Amino acid sequence: MYWTEDRRRFKRLVEALSGRADAQAEVEMGAPLDPRLEASLVDVMAGEEQLGLETLCVNALDYRVRLTDEEYAVITDLARRWDLDLRAIGDLNRLVILDDASERS
Repeated sequence: MYWTEDRRRFKRLVEALSGRADAQAEVEMGAPLDPRLEASLVDVMAGEEQLGLETLCVNALDYRVRLTDEEYAVITDLARRWDLDLRAIGDLNRLVILDDASERS
């Protein structure tokens, strides 16, 4: 399988988000997050980058996955590079965790 750097970045992102769903959100959704993240990775590896990234974004919102600044930056960069409609990531910024430095400012 041909691995571009963007696909590697997406795979690392999926791995980082795995297991980080809000417990109550998983109960509300009636299914665990991780299989949905894996499905988005399968889409990306099959050449459906926009679909895979959009799926990841929707699931991050549905499962209230807290994102680091770096993870959010990866998502927005991939969205730009893969020409994803930026409305698909519009609400993700509310999931970003403030780091210690930004809380002190």
